[in-house]
Amino acid sequence: MTYNVGDIITGGLSWTRPARLGGIQIRRNFTLRPDLVTMPLPELSGSAAVPSTVDVYIDNARRASRTVPAGPFSITNLPVVTGNGTARLVVRDALGRETISETPFYASSSLLAKGLADFSAEAGFARRYYGTESNNYDDNIVGSATLRFGVTNNMTLEGHLEGASNFYNAGAGGVFSIGSFGVGTVSGAVSKYESEAGYQLSASVEAELWDVKFFARTQRTFGDYNDIASVTSEIMKYGLPSYSARPAKALDQVSVSLPPMFNDTNLNFSYAQIETADFDKSRILGMTATRPFGEKGNMFMSAYTDLARKDSFGVFAGLSWSLGNNTTASTSLSSDETGATATAEIMKSEQAEIGSTGWRVRGSYGENNIASASGSYRSKIGRIEGGIEKFNENVRANAQFDGAVVFAGGGVFLANRIDDAFGVVDVGAPDVEVQFENRPMGKTNKKGKMLLPNLRSYEKNTITIDVTNLPIDASVGETRQIVSPSDRGGAVVDFNVKADTRAALVTLRDDEGNYVETGSTAQLNGSGEFIVGYDGQVYLEGIAASNALVVSRAGKSNCEVTFPAPDRGKGRLVIPDAICRSTQ
Repeated sequence: MTYNVGDIITGGLSWTRPARLGGIQIRRNFTLRPDLVTMPLPELSGSAAVPSTVDVYIDNARRASRTVPAGPFSITNLPVVTGNGTARLVVRDALGRETISETPFYASSSLLAKGLADFSAEAGFARRYYGTESNNYDDNIVGSATLRFGVTNNMTLEGHLEGASNFYNAGAGGVFSIGSFGVGTVSGAVSKYESEAGYQLSASVEAELWDVKFFARTQRTFGDYNDIASVTSEIMKYGLPSYSARPAKALDQVSVSLPPMFNDTNLNFSYAQIETADFDKSRILGMTATRPFGEKGNMFMSAYTDLARKDSFGVFAGLSWSLGNNTTASTSLSSDETGATATAEIMKSEQAEIGSTGWRVRGSYGENNIASASGSYRSKIGRIEGGIEKFNENVRANAQFDGAVVFAGGGVFLANRIDDAFGVVDVGAPDVEVQFENRPMGKTNKKGKMLLPNLRSYEKNTITIDVTNLPIDASVGETRQIVSPSDRGGAVVDFNVKADTRAALVTLRDDEGNYVETGSTAQLNGSGEFIVGYDGQVYLEGIAASNALVVSRAGKSNCEVTFPAPDRGKGRLVIPDAICRSTQ
């Protein structure tokens, strides 16, 4: 569960229009449980005459291998990707005999697993002119609620409700599986705003046949249909045209994506027609094509035309090429009813590592002549970016700095912007290398601490330290920890390292001058216990100015040795020969 207060976005479905509000929101948030799979997964079943091994292949890639006893078996929770696929079940007995069966499936995140519920409820004041004004809200309070529930693994019911003074909108729908081909949706909604009443019907289908992906959608409104967006909108401001904010009267969409052909060329065709509430019509036909060019290049082209308007068309084509070292060069040509424009640019992408730089140089000639250059640098305390642009006869420049200030773990840290979770590593010694998921992230500061600004919330993050730079007398509690911080929360990772343990290496001999037996137990000052190693050597930690060491020997009487240890600063004390006198 997540509770939000402030600017929020209402919950929505494929047949509703989410809106921005300033208010409160309560919603189910599945991202808090990365281990939870919300979509129904294929379930494979079979029967083995004798104990066997079962291998599961998804699109020719082995995804699971299990041993099953004799009799019926079922395999669930397979790691599959969304879309169309084929699952092959290979049952192999002890003699190597195989039985193979194949099952086509279609997995979609639009469906919820049986018994699972997803919901959102919010109330507040509609925000207007987002991106133009920072504080413009409607005067009337509005509210909405959205619910999805997995009735079965093949059917998910949906419901949506909106309300305000003299206004309501209520709708219901469902998402259902179409076997191994795809999923479909149907929905209906009614609304009433003062004296205006209307309703909306919609349906869609998403399918994949013979490696061809299809998507089709149709939506119709009748009467005076309204939703939160339309009843809270404010028309005629900033000189914009007075278009109605109501949902479209008619909306139809179709897209077809073909499998790679003609030397790995990907083709996609789309058609969309819309009739607005003001009876303005458009019928847009589009096509996109992409294909690799050599080993490091890529060619692309897109084109569209509006069949409802004469001379309404557009073409965009270009070539991009990787130059290595995160540098890419590209050139493109675009043309529409207003003219043609040619563009060329070269850029180096900035990486997440500290010290990474990025830059971009771009030029465009055509309807508008544009020349620009920009650069960025990521330091330990933040990211700085600046640029200059000449747009026709106008010149403008910009600069910005992004960073974060973190108060945690007894320290204050300046860092790059933190968008997820973070951790403060406490090693207790300076210049110790810290690794995150086996990648070096830097070294601890003078206080033995370091900030990790890029942890993943609610997931397991493995953090390790390299102990080679620790002082020789340091005591290391552990070198590896796993933490799971909350969203935009922090975790203090203490490795229990004591950099100054006041250690001593003592060589023990008995009354006869022989080394004290290996494996004997030595008790220091009545508390800490240590094991005697080879050649009578025992490594002691936490010594005092004056020390008493009692040694327990197997099969022999205890012996005792006392020794002083004046504080001489850093380093460990070495006592080469200490006579351990028998106590009997």
